[in-house]
Amino acid sequence: MTLGLAVIGGPASAAAISASQVTLIRTGGFAGVHDCYVVDSTTVHADTPRLMQLVSSWQFRRLDATYPASTQGADRFVYTVVVRYGHRWTKTVHTIEGADAPAVLWQTISLTQQISLDVSSTPAR
Repeated sequence: MTLGLAVIGGPASAAAISASQVTLIRTGGFAGVHDCYVVDSTTVHADTPRLMQLVSSWQFRRLDATYPASTQGADRFVYTVVVRYGHRWTKTVHTIEGADAPAVLWQTISLTQQISLDVSSTPAR
């Protein structure tokens, strides 16, 4: 079975696809920040397995590529989440603070940032 079929296959095939790395890029905000947070499957943190399971789920893999804000606003953070599955496939999702995006995306953003901060105490720039 090809990877494309596994993604379309739904929950039963979800176990066949495992995430190996999550990268979160956060830009904007009042100060115009540009932060990059990276968590991979070998990151030593209690929540790393939970994050990898979350981004390996069919709910995450079926997210749209972009979730724009429904209203205009200044000084919002813009988020780009890039998940690597093995060495061949990635999924990228973009959103902005205040967008009506699925909970799985906001959970991924929060967990990635928290794990990265806990492990390194400062984001990589």
